[in-house]
Amino acid sequence: MKSNYKRSLQPICSILCWIAGIWTVGSIARPSVAGTITNTKNVIVMIGDGMGWEMTRAAAIQRQINQGATGNSLNDFYTSGQGTGLSWQTLANFGLVTTYGTTIAPANGTFSTNNSALTGSNSATGASPVRPGFTFTPTFNPGTTPTGGATNPNPFAVGNLVGYDPARGGSVPWDDAYYGGTPGAGFDREYIKYSYPDSANTATTLYTGVKSYNNAIGVDIFEKALKSTLAISAEKGKATGLVTSVPIDHATPGAAAANVNRRNKYDAIFPNLDNILQQELRIYQPTVLLGGGNPASNPLPLPPGGQVEPPVDYTYITRDTYDYLKANPINNRYGYTFIERGPDATQALLDAAALIDPDDPNGNRLLGLYGARGQNGNLPINSADGTYRNTGLDMFSLFSSAQAGDSRNIIPGIPNPDTQRPLLLGETDASFIATELNQNPRLKELTQAALDVLGRDREGFWLMVEGGDIDWAAHDNNLDNLIGATLDFNDSVQYVIDWINNNGGWEQNLLIVTADHDHYFTLRDDYPELLQTVGADDMTFSLNTPAGAGHFWGSEGATAPTGLTKYKWGNHTNRPVPVFYQGKGSEVLSSLVGQGFTDYGKSVPGIPGLLDQTHIAITQQSALETVPEPTTIAGLLGFGASLLVLRRRK
Repeated sequence: MKSNYKRSLQPICSILCWIAGIWTVGSIARPSVAGTITNTKNVIVMIGDGMGWEMTRAAAIQRQINQGATGNSLNDFYTSGQGTGLSWQTLANFGLVTTYGTTIAPANGTFSTNNSALTGSNSATGASPVRPGFTFTPTFNPGTTPTGGATNPNPFAVGNLVGYDPARGGSVPWDDAYYGGTPGAGFDREYIKYSYPDSANTATTLYTGVKSYNNAIGVDIFEKALKSTLAISAEKGKATGLVTSVPIDHATPGAAAANVNRRNKYDAIFPNLDNILQQELRIYQPTVLLGGGNPASNPLPLPPGGQVEPPVDYTYITRDTYDYLKANPINNRYGYTFIERGPDATQALLDAAALIDPDDPNGNRLLGLYGARGQNGNLPINSADGTYRNTGLDMFSLFSSAQAGDSRNIIPGIPNPDTQRPLLLGETDASFIATELNQNPRLKELTQAALDVLGRDREGFWLMVEGGDIDWAAHDNNLDNLIGATLDFNDSVQYVIDWINNNGGWEQNLLIVTADHDHYFTLRDDYPELLQTVGADDMTFSLNTPAGAGHFWGSEGATAPTGLTKYKWGNHTNRPVPVFYQGKGSEVLSSLVGQGFTDYGKSVPGIPGLLDQTHIAITQQSALETVPEPTTIAGLLGFGASLLVLRRRK
């Protein structure tokens, strides 16, 4: 079912106005007439969360080895550029993309990437006043700390864009200085840690073309709602979809279909709308919404002696919302067919998808809620060997337990991660993993179900697919999970490429594969050899120095490879990320390399050789521009002429 935004908004308009006054009926209204023709029929954006250039290479080398490649050094595989080994590395175009957001000073004069331009005196989205005297200044201000840190007696005298300086961070992610080489003039290995972005503000930029602050979900620095490419697609009469391996109301899916000032506003008791999930379900209403966040998927301790039912935690969906959907899986206030984790989950999902008609204005949409027990809300996590052997273990216990002061830290610098699954009575580790794989689809299968539904829409569709647990693995400094999650994402991308080849080809489809941000992760030259002789499992959990493990997190391992410097950074960086793309409208993105853009009415300079996430949004918007639908002989002639112009642009 396509969303009828006008119909769905009328009963709740007063609630929206009460919350913040930032949403309007007209801005996301679905047209009541037949859909229009756009430059590109189908637009597909696939985001490997946190999947920087080095993370991509780590998985690409593993996959090449899995396919029989040999070689002991990075030079035997690749050391620069687009690379080979993964599905998206076969796409026609490659570039590097800056990911920076905004930085704003409160009254104390210390700039922070977490601040909006409002005072924050009211927690409701858009309800606080603007900071007195604030005006947006589009100059670069990276600061000196992870969250900003620049100070000035006049809090508004320094710029409000973090920016990126290739002299300090390298013009390419494979700059030799990150691998222990001699730094160039001005290079600083710590620079990319300063004012790093998060998944909320980067996703907001990817969908809207507007820079914002960390935590911003589909809002600008003034906490005003922005129109996403999902909303634009819906206005054009297209079906829309959001698919993710992590909770459906996490930052990356949320920024496409919600407008809230803080990313942790996951859900609230009905009828509250100042949260992500309720806006997804009641305002933007993507035709397909599939991912994690099931209450049974969070890591909770079992009572002594065990129990027969999984413990539940309502972090990503309130008990009110969940109980209502469970009791009303078909005829509910949201207009969705609700399906969740359970026996033979993949087949149940595909069967449900087959019944959804995206062109029926009175039919249901599809909502799937999954997640493996013990895993913080995401799908079963894969491992480098493809066995899912880490399924059910806490996703955030490796890096944290290696830090001094952590209660689990026995030897400083050596982790003591979670090894206990939440086994029910009578379960073994093997049967637990088998159950979770049976009761949860993989990301590829979610993608398959989404395309099955969306591909039947006559006007086409917009779809976002996220491999979200790539980022979670990187936060945890977990190489094994990182490779496994990336390989799962690879399978999903390959499925999309195959689908495109069988459904209109590259003349009707645009595919963009990118990351929202980077992590500080570095491979050593013997990484390929160690993968083959030791394996990613031991490289992750048993070998605790960069020299022994063939990789490290943070900057220290480049200069102290034999010390306990492997687990030195569990967060993002401001380094550019790769983008791979192909299809109808891809020439727009290629034309924007090195170009500037406009933000808040101000000109922002481009960086030679680099794209920005703003350009990815512009490319989607261009692909979604309307081509007049022919209804007369004159219209047919004009339509033909427009197609000729588009063809010449290719």
